[in-house]
Amino acid sequence: MTMAVFEVGAALTGACVGSFLNVVIWRLPQQDPRRRSLGGRSHCPKCGKLIRWFDNIPVAGWLLLRGRARCCGNTISFRYPLVELLTALLFLALAIWPPMFGEPLSRAADGSLALHGKAAAAFVLNAVFVSLLVASTFIDFDHQLLPDALTYPGMAIGLLGGLWPGMAGTISSDPSTSVALRSVLASIAGLLTGVVRLEAMGLGDVKFLGMIGAFLGWQGALLTLFLGCISGAVFGVAAMARGGAALRIPFGPYLAFGALVSLFARDPIFGFLFETWPEWQRTSPSAPWLLLVVALFSLVALYVLVRRGRRQG
Repeated sequence: MTMAVFEVGAALTGACVGSFLNVVIWRLPQQDPRRRSLGGRSHCPKCGKLIRWFDNIPVAGWLLLRGRARCCGNTISFRYPLVELLTALLFLALAIWPPMFGEPLSRAADGSLALHGKAAAAFVLNAVFVSLLVASTFIDFDHQLLPDALTYPGMAIGLLGGLWPGMAGTISSDPSTSVALRSVLASIAGLLTGVVRLEAMGLGDVKFLGMIGAFLGWQGALLTLFLGCISGAVFGVAAMARGGAALRIPFGPYLAFGALVSLFARDPIFGFLFETWPEWQRTSPSAPWLLLVVALFSLVALYVLVRRGRRQG
């Protein structure tokens, strides 16, 4: 198959998976066990009538209905096509981002794509990972809950993924250690790194970070936590600077954002932090002054954020 067919297929698959994730996001947190079932046909959340199959076509169904239910005319939340489109874009990104496969895909002279076992396994594993991130993010938005029904299976899948050579970050460079064993050890180390209890995090966040570590390894888990804290602080300061109260967004979405950045850009970020940045500090005479300005700005921003938070509290 050609590369374009693979990419389009990945995007369409992502849209369909996103449609299922909408079901997960809506039903999984329900208290009534009968409503938590993920099987069966979809019903209108307003009037309870059965939704026709052609109205459930990802994204297109919402557009054709102009955001209103056919059965009762009530507004259909924009959340539904948003989740479908987001998942489709993430699957497409996995398909077109070469590092996702661990090795370049071989192509014939006619441009056809040879999807080897390792590449297929990497795509499937990463697709499962981003799907878990999307579902967990929107459930956390709505209920301030990261369900065990997602994090525990995610931990198991991440660890099992480490059985495939090269699927997780390498924990040991000892050539006497097999690649498969290094991958499994990396997944286990990542899970343990993620579940180290931090006082600022809830237990659900800890388990969620453990799941992320099982997929990304210990380095990915630490980078995810760092990026999650940074993005949360930036968003909080920006919200405060607008003169209003900061939105009460749980920490899970920030961790999911950090995990996505780690998934797609871990190596460039580490290269910048541990190679480019130290080298620039050694060679640039203005480096100490720039660091001082950044530190002072950060302290002032933190002071303003804390003061406004206390006033609103």
